[in-house]
Amino acid sequence: MGISLSKGQKVDLTKSNPGLTKIKVGLGWDTNKYDGGKDFDLDASVFLLDGNGKCSKEQNFVYFNNKTSADGSVVHSGDNR
Repeated sequence: MGISLSKGQKVDLTKSNPGLTKIKVGLGWDTNKYDGGKDFDLDASVFLLDGNGKCSKEQNFVYFNNKTSADGSVVHSGDNR
């Protein structure tokens, strides 16, 4: 099932899907007609937080240079330039 979100829109992944075990996220965007035609690169990152809302280990900050979380539950598929 695909969901397309707009800026500021949210989706609850737990209340409506209590048995959810796997999520795949893909990001895409259209260039702004006012960007001047210059190249740019956007990066996605994930912070895994503990019960206190803290990222307890550096390995739980997942991004293009650290592609897998400490427990293996989050995997970044890499950069697409």
